Amino acid sequence: MMLELLNITIGEVVKDLSLTVSDGQLLSVVGDKGAGKTTLLRAILGFLSVDKGHISIDGELLTPLSAPYFRRQMAYVPQYLSLPEGYDKVPTDYVALLELAVGSGKKLLLVDEPPYPLSEEQQLRVERLLTTALQQGCTILAINQRINNNIITL
Repeated sequence: MMLELLNITIGEVVKDLSLTVSDGQLLSVVGDKGAGKTTLLRAILGFLSVDKGHISIDGELLTPLSAPYFRRQMAYVPQYLSLPEGYDKVPTDYVALLELAVGSGKKLLLVDEPPYPLSEEQQLRVERLLTTALQQGCTILAINQRINNNIITL
């Protein structure tokens, strides 16, 4: 899936941002705390509206009405996961969530940064999982300070 953002502005944090993530490509978003990285992911998921510009997936415009359709085609690994009572069988470990997302077969993967520092072993596991997703033709937008290629800074 191709993800395209054209001149989007979201509140005071994301200003006039354009980017394209092509089929089977990984793009890493980096920036200081509060720079708008998670806000950007929430807009792509359709949970936040953009004030200016547009977001499209495979050339189709993301709107409040189309967002639920597109979310069914995405896998999302949140920075923090809180579950209502009774959902104790869902893993809350960041790496386990990434493993589920990669195994979902979805073609667009949105990955927020981990809420805690990862051990070297966990970081290697994350890198292997992202590589596997790319080999499966997945398009990935990841918030990850440790990915050193194909980076955009907010």
